[in-house]
Formats: sequence, structure tokens, C-alpha cells
Amino acid sequence: MSCLSRNDIKVTVKILNSGNLLARATVILFECWEIHGWRVMKSTKMHPDFQENIWIQAPCFKTTNSEGEKVWKEVVYITEKATWKLIHGMIYDKYCIAKNSKDGLESLPSKSTNSTSEEVNPDEIPF
Repeated sequence: MSCLSRNDIKVTVKILNSGNLLARATVILFECWEIHGWRVMKSTKMHPDFQENIWIQAPCFKTTNSEGEKVWKEVVYITEKATWKLIHGMIYDKYCIAKNSKDGLESLPSKSTNSTSEEVNPDEIPF
């Protein structure tokens, strides 16, 4: 069980499609704490939960470890696995909605002023 619920978290996503960077996300906790800089990236490996070659990265910066190697250090680290999975899942859900909407795949009801409605008698429907 997660320390946070879906009601505690809001996610916004902006599609970028810039090289390996697919999108940027902002995670908002309790409508008062915003964490910018989440990234949705292309991956060479299949994500075990999303079944897509995708990787979600928390905000991070490049630094050098004690051996002198360049490494990425996360600015935001979620210690509880259930909360980590919840936030990643919500980012992925918003990413899919934004991607499909941008690609024109999300169907929205049309607001036609000349719409005609057809009345159907349920008794006339063949089974």
C-alpha cells in the first residue's frame, strides 16, 4: 500500500519528441508541492509494467562518484516502492493520453451544429 493515493497526486505532461526525450512531466503533491524535471525517455529495454521500450527518470544531475566516474544522481528519491510505482504509473498514463491526443488518436465528441439525430425503435432492431 502506498503512502500517497491518486487523489494526493496530479501529473502534467508536455510531449517533446526530442531525440531520446519523449516528454517532460511535473508531479504535484497535495496541490502545493511541484516537482519539475521528470523525463519520459526512449529505452533499449522493455519496461516490465508498461510493456513498451520506455524509461521514466526522476529529476537528476550529472556528477562524479568517488572513483571519478560520471554518474547521474537523482534529486528526488522515493523510498517506498508502492509510491514509486504509483507515481511512475500516473506519469505513464498522462504521457499516453498526451501522446495519443497529440497524434489525433484520442476521440473527442464533435460539436456539430447541424447534427441530426435518428430515432430508433428498439423493437425494430434485429437479433
